[in-house]
Amino acid sequence: MASFSVVENPTGETVVSIAGELDISNLPDLADRVQAALAKSPTRMVVDVGGVSFADSSAISLWLQWSMAVPEFELRDPPVLLRAVITTMGLGEQLGMGQ
Repeated sequence: MASFSVVENPTGETVVSIAGELDISNLPDLADRVQAALAKSPTRMVVDVGGVSFADSSAISLWLQWSMAVPEFELRDPPVLLRAVITTMGLGEQLGMGQ
């Protein structure tokens, strides 16, 4: 089970906070909510995944789509295992993970 929030700041930044387990069964609600925020053309998106305990490839694919939809994207606080998977896939820079 996953929980999330989407906050659209007046500065043009959208912050998505996600906790729990993300997989193809629960991504549609999250995707719909974020798509509504993307329709307003934010200049920056921060996706805080510090509380994510599991994310399958469909979640990573969704984050990749979001990263291509905004000028600036940051995947914030990925857990160690998730960071390792994303880095191994060569997507760390695209997803704005930093070092």
